[in-house]
Amino acid sequence: MRIAHISDLHFSKISKGITQFFSKAWIGNLNLLFNRGYNFSPERPYALIEPLKQQNVTDIIISGDLTTTSSRAEFQLAEQFIDKLKEKGFQVYLIPGNHDHYTKRAHRRQRFYKHFPSKHSSDLPYNLADHGVTAKKLTLGWWLVLMDTTLATPLKSSNGYFSEKTEASLKKLLQDIPPQDKALLVNHFPFFQHDKPNRWLKRGTVLEELLQNQPKVQLFLHGHTHRRCVADLR
Repeated sequence: MRIAHISDLHFSKISKGITQFFSKAWIGNLNLLFNRGYNFSPERPYALIEPLKQQNVTDIIISGDLTTTSSRAEFQLAEQFIDKLKEKGFQVYLIPGNHDHYTKRAHRRQRFYKHFPSKHSSDLPYNLADHGVTAKKLTLGWWLVLMDTTLATPLKSSNGYFSEKTEASLKKLLQDIPPQDKALLVNHFPFFQHDKPNRWLKRGTVLEELLQNQPKVQLFLHGHTHRRCVADLR
């Protein structure tokens, strides 16, 4: 098994509908026109496929923000890419990011989970959409734990929230993993508070403390920052 981690693909499609002005979608579309559209191309992620095959990657983890304004058209673009990865033989695991719950309507209708149902709970009875966490046994002694800390946020906010409910579910899930096994935890948001306050994971310090006292979690993967970094936090 060889795992690749990618994040924040931001598939985008500019909306011309007037309904965008009844949500924060118009901010995202404006950003697409003058900023983000130059940095993110719907075709660019496909260029990853052959190099990943050449590196003998078997499993791909995508840690959120598949879309930009969480529109149906963007989710369709993201779904086409995921289907192509699966067609090429990759096992794909993914979680939502804040841009996948960009509007209250998308969050309320659980649009992400309509396109990408939480199917990674076959080994333990946790569903990402309902419990905020789920798990999959990767190989002997190693588990993949996925977490959803997204929510619809106000106009100038891109926060996440490690809720009390998700905290309780994560603690219980980790207890259910055999004591000798190790876990790889994936969340869209980092737990450290090094960014602007309107981009923090709320209650991130609670998650950090939980992980410091939880030896099973050996690796923590995240997205959101758009920066490449590997840190040893032991």
